Amino acid sequence: MTSPPKELSAWLQENLFHAVPMAIAVIDRNFDLVYANRAFEQIFGTWQGRKCHSVYKGQAAMCPQCKGAQAFQEGRTLVHEEVGRDQSGGLRRYIKHTVPLVTEQGDIPYLIEMCTDITETEQIRREYQLLFDQVPCSVLIIDRDYRIVKTNEKTRRMLGDLEGGHCYKGLKGLDSKCKECTARQTFEDGKMHTGHHIWRTREDETVHLHVITVPLLMDNGTFDMVMEMAVDVTQTLKLEDGLRFAHSFLETIITTSMDGIFAVDAEGNVGIFNPAARNMFALQPDRKITGDDLARMLPAEFFQQVKTGGGQIYSPETEITDAAGNKIPVRLAGNQLKVDGTAMGMAFSIQDLSELKKLEDAKLEAERLAAVGQTVAGLAHGIKNLIAALEGGMYMLGTGIDKGDPERVQKGMVMLDRNTQRISVFVKAFLSFAKGREIKARLNDPAEIAREVVEMYSARADELGIPLTFELARPLSPAAIDYESMHECLTNLVGNAIDACRASSSSDLRVIVRAFEKDEAIFYEVIDNGCGMDDEVKRKVFTTFFTTKGLGGTGLGLLMTKKIIQEHGGTIDLASEPGKGTTFRICLPRKRLPKLSENQSREEKSS
Repeated sequence: MTSPPKELSAWLQENLFHAVPMAIAVIDRNFDLVYANRAFEQIFGTWQGRKCHSVYKGQAAMCPQCKGAQAFQEGRTLVHEEVGRDQSGGLRRYIKHTVPLVTEQGDIPYLIEMCTDITETEQIRREYQLLFDQVPCSVLIIDRDYRIVKTNEKTRRMLGDLEGGHCYKGLKGLDSKCKECTARQTFEDGKMHTGHHIWRTREDETVHLHVITVPLLMDNGTFDMVMEMAVDVTQTLKLEDGLRFAHSFLETIITTSMDGIFAVDAEGNVGIFNPAARNMFALQPDRKITGDDLARMLPAEFFQQVKTGGGQIYSPETEITDAAGNKIPVRLAGNQLKVDGTAMGMAFSIQDLSELKKLEDAKLEAERLAAVGQTVAGLAHGIKNLIAALEGGMYMLGTGIDKGDPERVQKGMVMLDRNTQRISVFVKAFLSFAKGREIKARLNDPAEIAREVVEMYSARADELGIPLTFELARPLSPAAIDYESMHECLTNLVGNAIDACRASSSSDLRVIVRAFEKDEAIFYEVIDNGCGMDDEVKRKVFTTFFTTKGLGGTGLGLLMTKKIIQEHGGTIDLASEPGKGTTFRICLPRKRLPKLSENQSREEKSS
């Protein structure tokens, strides 16, 4: 072996020890540091007169498993990783080579320890390992034999320990490479590839994954391994299936709905407009609808209320204008669509009330005809009874004449006269009832009608010692009512209530008249605590010429009242109990009130 030049040999002896970029120290058998280079001093600081465990670890006692002691004993070089502290007290991770210095006699007086600082490298490695294990997807390293070299924590939790096995076996339970293998595609062209794979978990469950494979390139551009990243999309696919079903379901409902359904986005574009809505608005199937079109066809106030986002806006009865300018009665509901407080558009539903209106009119007409039929039946029943009474009178008269009995003749004449008068009263009352008077609806204050009836009966009630009061919680808006007809109804009810109190033997009698509005309907109540009615009387009170007043009544008052209420589109019912009193209630829904008479309609338009 050729010796180096003297100059080189001298430089190596004097400078190499300090020029080496790793920490080098020499310790004796007492574990005292006897020499160290500058790199060692830069990391661990002052070493003279100190024990190795004091310098490396900052501790007073010898390390429990001292590698130096092992090297002295075994006489061989040891390589191991250690963690110590630098001169600032910070942790240092390093690879230490412990080399025994053997003399010609075989003794080992010293050890030479060379430390390579890997603190930063290890930190980076740990960070990458942490990232590798904690990423929220499965990560595998696969070599060209399609063996799994490494997996991250998520993959191990899902599939178990697969390292060393073939990917197609561990992931899918196959005996050969799968056709859609993205790793194979990356090995073939060195590019990134994506795909949809189905794996079997360690619990033998099926999971769907979106897979990406990329080559792990070396510095020279070659690669022998690929990294496969897989995101579990099982729940996403289930949600997509659910959304597709929900979308199909809602689309079917909207398309086949008998009610009109349409929606407008935040920019005013109409995104949904079902066939029922097109039919209601008389629009052609290919006609494009805009937000401006809807604003013209819908009630302006309703559209603006929905647009400003005041919650759900509901109109039980209003009108729309179709493409031909016709007014259509409908029920409307609208709502502003919001996501996290941001307006995304508007949705509307519309129900055509045309057929319902026709049915309501037909029902009302049927009720009126039924009232007439009941009246005719009652009249026939009443006349039948009167004819029987006349026959009785004729019999008394005839037998009295035959027997020459003047008293019997006189009695028969009285019976004939009395029942003839009753027939006259019935016929006149019925003709008046049948003819009636034409309903002429004008805008009237509903409360004022009731107040006037109460004032009219006040003197009579005071004379009889029966308190008569009128209750009105709040003013009522004007309504299309025939003042005279409604006045007649309330007059009948209040008069009957006073008579019922007169017929009662109870004390503290009273009559109350109330007027109020609820759910867009006007209500009148006439309440008394008089004699009341039993079930039989209640069944007859609206259906025949029934009266409890003997010759003083015709039985037409409540029939007339019911007829007038029906002509106003309303209903009347009663609640009564013998000895406790009676309550009559009239309900007049505003939407069913008669139309204003032509004269007042013209007056309102001109004003």
